Amino acid sequence: MAKSLKYSRIPTADEIAAFNGMHCRVKYLDAVSAGWRCPCCDRSAQQLIRWTEIRGPAWRKAYGDEYGMGFTVTLAEHHCHGDGRFPPTLICGDCNSADGAAKRKWRLPETWSFSPEEIALFVTVAPHSGDTHIDQKLALEIFERKSRGNSR
Repeated sequence: MAKSLKYSRIPTADEIAAFNGMHCRVKYLDAVSAGWRCPCCDRSAQQLIRWTEIRGPAWRKAYGDEYGMGFTVTLAEHHCHGDGRFPPTLICGDCNSADGAAKRKWRLPETWSFSPEEIALFVTVAPHSGDTHIDQKLALEIFERKSRGNSR
């Protein structure tokens, strides 16, 4: 593979079928067998697989190519850091990161977390991509609307 293509691979059907979830193996295989989709971005577990730099020498040796690149996936148990307004929910790593990015951008309280349904309103991610679009203004509007609702 040409080095210029090292960051732009989409997995083939055979590569998706052979993928084992790496560090998220149990969560990934459970998600695949259950037909799970991220409740925020609506991507299937297989659509979360993306080509990226493999971190950690053991993982890189087992799963990386000559450039240290390989297929990976991230699944997260998203939970409320504050008042328990929603139960812990399995979401993709991109949507979980978007929650944190919006909170940092607007310097929201550490005790605040967007629910999966709220994240779905302001996050868009294409299949096999970590290129996450966050509508930051909408995220702030959601926080402000929910904060006013809680202070009544």
